[in-house]
Amino acid sequence: MELKDYLTDVAAPKIRGDGGWLDVLAVDGDAVKVQLQGECSKCSIAKDCMDWVCAEVRRDLRREIRIEFVRRKPFFWDTV
Repeated sequence: MELKDYLTDVAAPKIRGDGGWLDVLAVDGDAVKVQLQGECSKCSIAKDCMDWVCAEVRRDLRREIRIEFVRRKPFFWDTV
């Protein structure tokens, strides 16, 4: 299974179970950039969660990856 497919089809649904959302923005070798949305956009343990995703990839795909994440805040957090 390709890394992007794994993140989209295996890891992301587990995160959605907690009200979050993970969108894969880019995969460049072992560097992955994702966007966190929903509950993940304000979560204080997002770094730990991404470390968990890396551990899942290591276990299931036998690959070492690095995840950089950005948060997408909900539109109603914008101030006028």
